[in-house]
Amino acid sequence: MPRRNTGVFTLLVLVGTGSRHETKKNNGISHFLEHMFFKGTKHRPQPNEVTRELDGIGAQYNAFTSKEATGYWVKAAKAHFALVLDVVSDILSESLLQKEEIEKEKGVIIQELRMRDEDDPVSRAGTLFETLLWGNQPAGWPIIGTKENILGFTRYQFVDYFTTQYSAHNTLVVVGGAFAQDAAKDIARAFGHISRRTFHKATTARERQKAPAVRVDVKNIEATNLILGARAFSMYSPKRFALEVLAIILGGNMSSRLWSEIREKRGLAYYIRAQNTFYRDSGYFAVSAGVGHDKAYEAVSIIVSELRRVKENGISSRELTMAKDYIRGHMRIEFEDSSALTSFIGEQALFEKSVMSPDAYFHKMDRVTQQDVARVARKIFLPSRANLVTVGASHDAAALRQTLEKI
Repeated sequence: MPRRNTGVFTLLVLVGTGSRHETKKNNGISHFLEHMFFKGTKHRPQPNEVTRELDGIGAQYNAFTSKEATGYWVKAAKAHFALVLDVVSDILSESLLQKEEIEKEKGVIIQELRMRDEDDPVSRAGTLFETLLWGNQPAGWPIIGTKENILGFTRYQFVDYFTTQYSAHNTLVVVGGAFAQDAAKDIARAFGHISRRTFHKATTARERQKAPAVRVDVKNIEATNLILGARAFSMYSPKRFALEVLAIILGGNMSSRLWSEIREKRGLAYYIRAQNTFYRDSGYFAVSAGVGHDKAYEAVSIIVSELRRVKENGISSRELTMAKDYIRGHMRIEFEDSSALTSFIGEQALFEKSVMSPDAYFHKMDRVTQQDVARVARKIFLPSRANLVTVGASHDAAALRQTLEKI
């Protein structure tokens, strides 16, 4: 994806392995391994050499782990493409995974775990919501793992997981922005020696819900953070485009129904939003909000009423047009950044084995009708698909469950 009007490029490497590829005993190792790749390589043996080299050219860089993939990206000036390619290929093929560095990093990750659990109720609510959906299976386990696993990991486990899961068959390199036309040859040369062994594929998520589910997590914090959602579709479903439109209409921006009703009209929430999460074999629609402890029941009731209203009455033609225009405009602004564009292309290529251009994506979105959105709402807004997590005060789970029955 070369661009002539920029002097910056983004290099993204996506590996198709994440927490859903783990076992109960090594849950959290995908995320931990991501950290270790920055702690020294055969050619850059000191723990700070990789970061110092990237900092030395003013690059932006980071890594991430999700349920289904792990990513490593660097954004830098065009002149530094060769250096960045060398650094990234080095960390993904020649990392030392030294025992002493593993032991030191355990403390860092334990602090990250505590921060997410104790200091970030929004993050905790998100983790608990997926646990509520899928329970004790890889789809329901936390990406960061457990304290016991983190403290118990050995170097052997890291080497074993790396040699099994980091294969050329599930690794993708994407470059966007300013780079030479023959960059593909350099990339092939840099990553050509990656193992081609067979990797362990993720287990299919089991869906067993038959009635509304609620989890109340009591925390001594100033507000209740809640997620109310419904099981929906996978990333491969053609219904996902109508669901994207529905999410915008209900809570995708400050003109949305829920924002107007809960934030502006009633002043119940500091934030409220609706969004979708898509995995290869499953997915969900979710409304997130932060409300006063004494306003939680009212907020849940209003959200349920809005979901039922859209299920029963559909959407207007004006809402449909505004949602499509918002999606198109928002994504075009995002794609001005080479990082966003490489992610958009890379995730499709990794998971779907084919790639839609932004224009092709907009074309599919343009074909969504009012009837499509109404059908999607009727399909997912059902008590048998409804789930709710609250993090904050001690709320009555039975009363909340009864409210979900009204969807």
